[in-house]
Order: sequence, then structure tokens, then C-alpha cells
Amino acid sequence: MSENLTKTTYITLDIDWACDEVITDTLDLLDSLDLPATIFITHDTPLLKRMRKNPRIELGIHPNFCPLLQGRSVLPDYHAVIHELITLVPEAICARSHALVDASPILVAFAGQGFRLDMNMFVPFSSGICLTTFKHYSGLTRAPYFYEDDAYCFETDKRTPEAHLLEASGSLQVFNFHPIHLYLNTETMTRYERARPYFQDFPNLEQFVNQDPENGARAFLNRLVNCARTNGYTFGKASDLL
Repeated sequence: MSENLTKTTYITLDIDWACDEVITDTLDLLDSLDLPATIFITHDTPLLKRMRKNPRIELGIHPNFCPLLQGRSVLPDYHAVIHELITLVPEAICARSHALVDASPILVAFAGQGFRLDMNMFVPFSSGICLTTFKHYSGLTRAPYFYEDDAYCFETDKRTPEAHLLEASGSLQVFNFHPIHLYLNTETMTRYERARPYFQDFPNLEQFVNQDPENGARAFLNRLVNCARTNGYTFGKASDLL
């Protein structure tokens, strides 16, 4: 991996059907941090227009193949699932599946629809594995990532944002967040599950926000950005990996 890439950090977000108020909160946060990001889209929202107007943001797709696996899909197959999101985000060239559903036919389908990058592999920082991009036989570039805000809640030995950045200085550094976890500043999945009935009821969601500025998904992102800029890192969009 080149020295240039090892000094670049990549922020991605899966919007996961969050309500517009929660997505707006995330977009406001990105603006306040002057932060480039790749946002994986699950559904139509008027906020797509705001995202497209921001040169620091690029859009990818976040198809949900789980209903197909569970026998409850209204769509006939995985091609239709992909096509539905392409109609919303025709400019997208990167993809990550909801729940990281992965299979060679899906990757081939992504490539056949003009996608060039997938970020469907989560290898946690705690594994100690040095990550890099690699080429899949479909033609896709695969870019694994090593932090996910919800998975971090389950870590028994939580490493700090600073450790993720500085102790993995030779590794590809892709972080993934979700608007709902950034809004709630989620530090445990108990908080998330208690808030779940109110995900589409924004006025009543605020009561579940974690106010600790040092602990939680939002706190992690703020500390990460501060550490990165203090140590000479830049932030890039996923397409920069191509």
C-alpha cells in the first residue's frame, strides 16, 4: 500500500432507512467537521438532493438481500434488489450490502451494472490484520473496513479512536457509521434497542440520546477526526481507492 493511502482515512455511512431528521443530523455533523464521506443509500429521500449538492459526499448503494433469504421479499431476485437502488442512485459506483450479505453472483451482478468498488467485508481492528484493497475476478475492487459503530458496541476490549488510527498506520483505514447511531451516540446496543420503537418518531427519539461526549458513536467520530487532523491524516472518499 502506498504511503499516500496509509495517511488517508475513509468515512462511510449506511443510512439504513433512518428518518429524514436523523439523516439531517448526520449531514449537519459532516458539514460541521468539513468531512468527506461515502454514503450508502437504502431508500428514497428528499435529502438525496442535499447530498448531491455537497462535493465532499459521494453516494453508493446499500441493497437489502435479507428478505430474499427469509422468503418475504416482494422482489423476485437479487438483480431486482440492485436495480431498484440503481434507479435512485444511478451515479453510484460503489456498493455495500445490508447485513453484509455476500456471494459471488452478487459481486458479478454489481460489476455487470457498472459498479467498480465494493465495501462488503468487515475485518475488525481487533483482528490485527493489515488491510488493503484487492481485485476480485468480477473486476470489482474490494475494500475491507475495520470499524463499524454497532459492532464496536459488542467489543469487550474497546480500543480508542486514536488507537484505531495510529496503531493501524500501515493498514487501509475505512470506518463505517450509521446515522441512527451517530444521533443516539450509541455506546451499547441496549440503548439502540430501547430506542428502536421511536426510530420513525423523531420528537420522542431525543430522550434516548447518550449525552456522554467521550463515549459513543458520535464521540468516536469526533475524536477520530481530531486525532487524524492533528497527526497529518487526510480524509478521502471511497472512490479515491480506485
